[in-house]
Amino acid sequence: MERSLTFREERPQMIGHSESTGKESVLSSDSVRRVTQYQAAGINARLKLFALLEAQGVPAAEADDLVAALEAGAVAGAQCEVVELDGTAPASSDPVFADGWDEGVMAVSKALVGIADRDWSRRGGRSAGAAELAVHLTDVR
Repeated sequence: MERSLTFREERPQMIGHSESTGKESVLSSDSVRRVTQYQAAGINARLKLFALLEAQGVPAAEADDLVAALEAGAVAGAQCEVVELDGTAPASSDPVFADGWDEGVMAVSKALVGIADRDWSRRGGRSAGAAELAVHLTDVR
Protein backbone atom coordinates (compact mmCIF):
# COMPACT_ATOMS: atom_id res chain seq x y z
CA MET A 1 0.00 0.00 0.00
CA GLU A 2 1.49 3.37 -1.04
CA ARG A 3 1.97 5.59 1.98
CA SER A 4 4.40 8.16 0.69
CA LEU A 5 1.73 10.48 -0.70
CA THR A 6 1.70 13.94 0.74
CA PHE A 7 -0.75 16.71 0.16
CA ARG A 8 0.84 20.08 -0.43
CA GLU A 9 0.20 22.22 2.58
CA GLU A 10 1.11 25.46 4.21
CA ARG A 11 1.53 25.32 7.95
CA PRO A 12 -1.75 26.69 9.34
CA GLN A 13 -1.59 29.54 11.78
CA MET A 14 -3.42 28.75 14.97
CA ILE A 15 -5.38 31.92 15.46
CA GLY A 16 -8.54 32.74 17.32
CA HIS A 17 -11.80 34.18 16.13
CA SER A 18 -10.61 36.89 13.78
CA GLU A 19 -13.60 36.69 11.48
CA SER A 20 -15.74 39.70 10.80
CA THR A 21 -18.98 39.86 12.74
CA GLY A 22 -20.65 41.76 9.90
CA LYS A 23 -23.51 40.59 7.73
CA GLU A 24 -21.47 37.91 5.97
CA SER A 25 -23.51 34.77 5.38
CA VAL A 26 -20.69 32.69 3.92
CA LEU A 27 -17.18 31.90 5.01
CA SER A 28 -14.64 34.51 4.07
CA SER A 29 -11.88 33.50 1.67
CA ASP A 30 -9.48 33.58 4.63
CA SER A 31 -11.64 31.05 6.49
CA VAL A 32 -11.82 28.79 3.44
CA ARG A 33 -8.04 29.00 3.00
CA ARG A 34 -7.43 28.13 6.65
CA VAL A 35 -9.89 25.22 6.57
CA THR A 36 -8.16 23.90 3.45
CA GLN A 37 -4.81 24.12 5.24
CA TYR A 38 -6.18 22.25 8.27
CA GLN A 39 -7.65 19.56 6.02
CA ALA A 40 -4.31 19.12 4.23
CA ALA A 41 -2.47 18.98 7.55
CA GLY A 42 -4.96 16.40 8.83
CA ILE A 43 -4.59 14.19 5.77
CA ASN A 44 -0.80 14.35 6.01
CA ALA A 45 -0.91 13.56 9.73
CA ARG A 46 -3.17 10.54 9.13
CA LEU A 47 -0.89 9.24 6.38
CA LYS A 48 2.17 9.67 8.60
CA LEU A 49 0.41 8.01 11.53
CA PHE A 50 -0.62 5.04 9.38
CA ALA A 51 2.96 4.71 8.11
CA LEU A 52 4.42 4.87 11.62
CA LEU A 53 1.95 2.33 12.98
CA GLU A 54 2.57 0.01 10.03
CA ALA A 55 6.35 0.31 10.56
CA GLN A 56 5.82 -0.76 14.17
CA GLY A 57 3.81 -3.80 13.10
CA VAL A 58 0.41 -2.54 14.22
CA PRO A 59 -2.30 -4.38 12.27
CA ALA A 60 -4.23 -2.23 9.80
CA ALA A 61 -7.55 -2.78 11.60
CA GLU A 62 -6.06 -1.61 14.90
CA ALA A 63 -4.51 1.43 13.18
CA ASP A 64 -7.92 2.25 11.70
CA ASP A 65 -9.50 2.00 15.18
CA LEU A 66 -6.88 4.34 16.66
CA VAL A 67 -7.27 6.95 13.92
CA ALA A 68 -11.08 6.82 14.09
CA ALA A 69 -10.92 7.30 17.87
CA LEU A 70 -8.57 10.28 17.46
CA GLU A 71 -10.83 11.86 14.86
CA ALA A 72 -13.93 11.40 17.03
CA GLY A 73 -12.07 12.81 20.02
CA ALA A 74 -11.00 15.90 18.08
CA VAL A 75 -14.58 16.58 16.99
CA ALA A 76 -15.82 15.99 20.55
CA GLY A 77 -13.31 18.57 21.77
CA ALA A 78 -14.68 21.11 19.29
CA GLN A 79 -18.21 20.28 20.41
CA CYS A 80 -17.27 21.04 24.04
CA GLU A 81 -16.04 24.48 22.98
CA VAL A 82 -19.22 25.16 21.01
CA VAL A 83 -21.44 24.19 23.96
CA GLU A 84 -19.67 26.82 26.06
CA LEU A 85 -21.01 29.48 23.65
CA ASP A 86 -24.59 28.80 24.81
CA GLY A 87 -25.82 31.86 26.69
CA THR A 88 -22.94 34.06 25.51
CA ALA A 89 -24.76 36.26 23.03
CA PRO A 90 -23.54 39.86 23.28
CA ALA A 91 -25.18 41.54 26.27
CA SER A 92 -26.33 44.45 24.13
CA SER A 93 -28.39 42.24 21.81
CA ASP A 94 -32.14 41.96 22.07
CA PRO A 95 -33.75 38.77 23.42
CA VAL A 96 -34.74 37.52 19.95
CA PHE A 97 -31.10 37.62 18.85
CA ALA A 98 -30.02 35.85 22.06
CA ASP A 99 -32.61 33.12 21.49
CA GLY A 100 -31.39 32.69 17.90
CA TRP A 101 -27.79 32.62 19.12
CA ASP A 102 -28.52 29.81 21.58
CA GLU A 103 -30.52 27.86 18.99
CA GLY A 104 -27.57 28.20 16.59
CA VAL A 105 -25.17 26.95 19.26
CA MET A 106 -27.38 23.94 19.90
CA ALA A 107 -27.71 23.19 16.16
CA VAL A 108 -23.93 23.29 15.69
CA SER A 109 -23.41 21.20 18.82
CA LYS A 110 -25.87 18.58 17.55
CA ALA A 111 -24.13 18.49 14.16
CA LEU A 112 -20.72 18.03 15.81
CA VAL A 113 -22.05 15.18 17.97
CA GLY A 114 -23.33 13.53 14.76
CA ILE A 115 -19.91 13.92 13.14
CA ALA A 116 -18.16 12.45 16.19
CA ASP A 117 -20.65 9.56 16.22
CA ARG A 118 -19.93 8.89 12.55
CA ASP A 119 -16.17 8.99 13.08
CA TRP A 120 -16.42 6.72 16.11
CA SER A 121 -18.74 4.27 14.34
CA ARG A 122 -16.13 3.84 11.61
CA ARG A 123 -14.28 1.79 14.20
CA GLY A 124 -16.78 -0.97 13.43
CA GLY A 125 -16.10 -0.55 9.74
CA ARG A 126 -12.89 1.25 8.94
CA SER A 127 -11.38 4.64 9.39
CA ALA A 128 -10.21 6.48 6.30
CA GLY A 129 -7.21 4.25 5.67
CA ALA A 130 -4.18 5.29 3.66
CA ALA A 131 -5.58 3.87 0.39
CA GLU A 132 -8.84 5.81 0.83
CA LEU A 133 -6.88 8.97 1.63
CA ALA A 134 -4.88 8.54 -1.56
CA VAL A 135 -8.13 8.33 -3.55
CA HIS A 136 -9.40 11.44 -1.76
CA LEU A 137 -6.21 13.32 -2.62
CA THR A 138 -6.65 12.40 -6.28
CA ASP A 139 -10.24 13.65 -6.22
CA VAL A 140 -9.23 16.94 -4.56
CA ARG A 141 -6.51 17.61 -7.12
